[in-house]
Amino acid sequence: MGIEALYPKKKLSTASLEDKKYPYLLKDLAIIEPDEVWSADITYIRMNKGFLYLVAIINWYSRYVLAWELSNTLDTDFCLRALDKALLISHPQIFNSDQGSQFTSGDFTEKLEKTGIQISRDGVTAKVKKCIRL
Repeated sequence: MGIEALYPKKKLSTASLEDKKYPYLLKDLAIIEPDEVWSADITYIRMNKGFLYLVAIINWYSRYVLAWELSNTLDTDFCLRALDKALLISHPQIFNSDQGSQFTSGDFTEKLEKTGIQISRDGVTAKVKKCIRL
């Protein structure tokens, strides 16, 4: 019948085979100035019925949240809205994210590339703690 429980599924940040691959640029990188690296991630907020999804974009140097958006669906649009808000503030040299479909979408990567921002993607073995902040 196609009935399925509503809960966050495992491996939502696994890249699809069609997605363009980007390297992890943050290994052993010393982040010493603002807007050198931004990062984004999505978290699930459990509600009485279902979930809300929160995307936040942070500046790694200051840990300042540049922009955030809430959505009741895991579409790409709310991530693009957050990116647009953040880009009104400044532009990073590198934008790092996981390989979730929202961040690997053509619309999201195209916006970063057109702005001249290098794209970095976490892989299975990439760990945030490998990045050094002075």
